[in-house]
Amino acid sequence: MNERIRAINEYVYAKYVDALRVEPLDEAAILAELEAWFARPEQRQDPECVYLGILAFELGFEQEDEAGQIEYFTRAKYWLEHHRALTGDEWDAVDDRLLDLEEFFAQKGIEPGLPAEADAPADEVAPAEPTFAPILVEAVEDHGTMMLIPAGTFLFGAAKEQRTLPAFYIDKYPVTNRQYEAFCRATGYRFPKNWGKEHFSDPDAPVVGVSVNDALKYSRWVGKQLPTEEQWEKALRGIDGRPFPWGEDGANDERACFGRDPVAGGTDPVTAHEQGGSSPYGVTDLAGNVWEWTATTDEDESETIHVIKGGCYNDPSDLLDASVRLGASPKDKFETIGFRCVKEV
Repeated sequence: MNERIRAINEYVYAKYVDALRVEPLDEAAILAELEAWFARPEQRQDPECVYLGILAFELGFEQEDEAGQIEYFTRAKYWLEHHRALTGDEWDAVDDRLLDLEEFFAQKGIEPGLPAEADAPADEVAPAEPTFAPILVEAVEDHGTMMLIPAGTFLFGAAKEQRTLPAFYIDKYPVTNRQYEAFCRATGYRFPKNWGKEHFSDPDAPVVGVSVNDALKYSRWVGKQLPTEEQWEKALRGIDGRPFPWGEDGANDERACFGRDPVAGGTDPVTAHEQGGSSPYGVTDLAGNVWEWTATTDEDESETIHVIKGGCYNDPSDLLDASVRLGASPKDKFETIGFRCVKEV
């Protein structure tokens, strides 16, 4: 394969499948390069065309007008379905996006045709030109209160190593169902599969059933990012290295949502434990209620794993300790994991 195309495919995989931070590229331009490459008759049977479909899909959500979305999503649907026909694979990165596209076109009452390059005879296919550019969707105003975490040192991890971070803002509360619904309705993005399920449906409860990719899309839409593990811990610990947001003492029902039945239990509204469970910086719900995605990754034998922090509604109190870290696949969508965002000062 052409080395330039290989590099583009690796970029798309890293950013939109593994959800890693990458050096940004001009994505409208590289989409055009992929379209030109896979329009060649000798390349049409290459399963790597999946990255063309994924990139077209992601850029579609950044379009301000419906015509632009339809143009991108038509491309995405064609190439993702083409990849699935070539391989027969069941891959979440493809299946989830195709489900989103089916819902989008069904809601619009549109039967998508083929993109222009797919209709053209093989000997007439010309290299594609980037005739459209991504435009960020205007976000709604209510993205939640953010708390300033000042620059300085703090104690990190089980070993309480001294670390230093610049100042940043962090959401006071986890992202709620209400906020995530506004995002889905504004962009056409899919709702979580558990949407409206009993025990998780309160508008002011933390949204759950979202993958790290879903969380990243929301955070980009509101002009924020996911916190690193270090940022998340500093927001909880303050400067004294405390194990819980409220101090050294263990958890109780006033301070946190934990220890509930895995089936009959559920989450609390994000303000429920503000009085007794906030951190020194006024950040709430960092212990219990839901685990929270971070941008920090670990490598295991098969894939990149994202660190999650905080413990959840059905965990014992020892998992609420600031030093506890678990890992989850970028594809995981559990009713025990939510997220909050950060922003540079």
